[in-house]
Amino acid sequence: MNATSPRVAALGECMVEIAVDASGRQALVGAGGDTLNAAVYLARTANAGTVVRYVTALGMDSFSDRMLADWAGEGLDTSSVVRVEDRLPGLYTIHTDSEGERTFYYWRQQAAARAVFWQGNDVALASELSGFDLLYLSGISVAILAPDDRQRQV
Repeated sequence: MNATSPRVAALGECMVEIAVDASGRQALVGAGGDTLNAAVYLARTANAGTVVRYVTALGMDSFSDRMLADWAGEGLDTSSVVRVEDRLPGLYTIHTDSEGERTFYYWRQQAAARAVFWQGNDVALASELSGFDLLYLSGISVAILAPDDRQRQV
């Protein structure tokens, strides 16, 4: 790893999050995802000069715009975020009952992040990320890809 200025890229999916309270009448809208959370925490705690890039695909909508603005505010490099026409970020809700137990529901079949390696982007992205010291993925990063995309070698 480059000791002077390490470069880390996290690849994954960020979704619109709707957190519903126990009454079912109030909700907060945010965004979340396992690889995004790891990237944000790393950017917040890394030494000066560390590059933390988040790699995903988003739509051309206001939710996606808000995500990009928030990530920039956290110091993430978003230069590898792909914007996809006619797609939106995935969506999930968290319902918390009166005892604090959480239940999750997901809508992500047509999520933009499922297209992150499509449309010829895979070769360019592999080349771009080859200079990074660390690539971070989760099981979900791979699971959202179509079966053929999981098998592709670049």
